[in-house]
Amino acid sequence: MSIRYEVRSAALTGLPAEVTALGGNLDDLLATVGLNRTALADGDRLIRIEQVIRLLCEAARQLACPDLGLRVAGHQGLQMLGPLGRLLAREADLHGAFSAAQRYLALHNKAEHWRLSAVGDQVEVRRIEHFFAEEGGQQYREMAIAACARMVRAMGGANLYPLRIAFSHSPVASLACYRRHLGCEVLFDQEHDCLIYAASVLQRPVLAMARRDEQHLDDYLRTLLDGLQDSLELQVRSLITQTLGMRQHSLGHIAQLLCLHPRTLQRRLQAEGLHFKQLVHRVKMDTASWHVQASNMPLTLLADVLGYADLAAFSKAFRNEFGQSPSAWRQLHGNLPDR
Repeated sequence: MSIRYEVRSAALTGLPAEVTALGGNLDDLLATVGLNRTALADGDRLIRIEQVIRLLCEAARQLACPDLGLRVAGHQGLQMLGPLGRLLAREADLHGAFSAAQRYLALHNKAEHWRLSAVGDQVEVRRIEHFFAEEGGQQYREMAIAACARMVRAMGGANLYPLRIAFSHSPVASLACYRRHLGCEVLFDQEHDCLIYAASVLQRPVLAMARRDEQHLDDYLRTLLDGLQDSLELQVRSLITQTLGMRQHSLGHIAQLLCLHPRTLQRRLQAEGLHFKQLVHRVKMDTASWHVQASNMPLTLLADVLGYADLAAFSKAFRNEFGQSPSAWRQLHGNLPDR
């Protein structure tokens, strides 16, 4: 079963301005991924996540701009989110806004979701993607994280910066670029893409936002929400991704999280031509290929993160899948900057 992951073209808000400022040709860049200016002009047009990723990657390469994703995010605000942005602005505090974002992100982007979790006196806002390790996704990931940080400031106050930000890939720009754009400590080669805030920020009230066409918003949101299609494969793959590092990705636990009996989950997967073990393997290999080519995470740590008993077991599974050892794959496919 093939799932089509799409995002509103408004997610590329700011790209035309940056391409122009850097002396690039926007039409030529769009043509390389099968898009045109009309697609970008309609912010509600759904475009494939693969096109977005390739466009940002190619633009960064052609324009010799390693911080392009971070620059593009600098143009994005709540209005970029369309109906989702208006929905968030209605919440009383940031906790409510985060909760609404977790629930309704598919109104803007069906290719990922965000999870809020408490870690002591801090909260982690983790980005979890559904399209599974599209090669060359560093610019997109950095744009997404930086845009999220801007949304939080737009709702909670201009001085509200994360304590730190973590990326699962290695830096593609200078560390000074990250500090300038993000305004906080930035870590790389981590297990997840996430932002860390003090837990107290959840109590901050959402700033008063200007709202237009208020009378039409409820009907518009209801129509969009009714059109969202739940995918069992998407749900299972996402839960596997979230529970791998905790070694809690068993059939029983995933079924419990979905409020299903394990045999019921198996039957529903089989009805769609899917098997649980194959989904676990696919998630592990997609995640492994991303980390191996995009980060310097030690392979022993990666094996543990993916739930393998040891490095040997991980290397064997990786070699069976890709025909090469993880170290050989990293040498061939790695896209790491000179240090």
